[in-house]
Amino acid sequence: MRRTPFAASLLMSAVLTGCGGGGGANTPAQASPATYSFVRPKAGAHLVFAQTLTDNLNSTINRTMTQDVTAVSADGSFAVHEEDPSHNRTVSGSVDHSLYPTDYQYNANGQAVSWAVTPSTGAAVSCTVTQGYPGAPSPLTAGQTWNTNYVETCGAGAGTANTQSGTFAGVETITIAAGTFTAFKFTSVVTQTVNGTTRTETVTLWRDASGTSSRALKSTSTFTYSGTTPAVPGALVSETGELQAYQ
Repeated sequence: MRRTPFAASLLMSAVLTGCGGGGGANTPAQASPATYSFVRPKAGAHLVFAQTLTDNLNSTINRTMTQDVTAVSADGSFAVHEEDPSHNRTVSGSVDHSLYPTDYQYNANGQAVSWAVTPSTGAAVSCTVTQGYPGAPSPLTAGQTWNTNYVETCGAGAGTANTQSGTFAGVETITIAAGTFTAFKFTSVVTQTVNGTTRTETVTLWRDASGTSSRALKSTSTFTYSGTTPAVPGALVSETGELQAYQ
């Protein structure tokens, strides 16, 4: 089972998946009028994404991902349920790429702080983020960078340390299946090492800049591997996500 970049990246994307809180932002040399401040979603919001994954066995996976905002608290934190409505199980090589139903908890900056994945066996696995959070701090001005370290721990397993560096690249107009949007653009690099394999994920994430919600619009990720142990058969090479519809 695996997280999507929109969760981290949202999820990201965020990779995907634009979050923050675990590290400080550095002031850029030049001033810019473009300022990013996270706007929480509304309870009941429903989003539909198209995702495409490729792996090192030359397999391509196309699927739908839905996200439903199930609760929004007074402090700005919120909960999201994410799943593949087809509930198809997808395994390539030794990697399970299935998108199992997952319930995420986010803080007021849109950063995932915990989640619970329910695989086909029905036994939920709970995960938490500690010592920081992935993604872009809020607020940021165009050109600002951030760096953060965080640990992901799932079930009784050992925590996995991650490092992330990113940049708020500015504001641009993008056209996707869901329409044409003014968008905040973020780029970041996330690195983690597990069992001798270092995975480096390079992410670009666009978020809605309309002021109604900082919903993820599009994300692209590429993955490279190094270290003392080669990547397993079926390891991800790329992943993209694009908003198809929302309400």
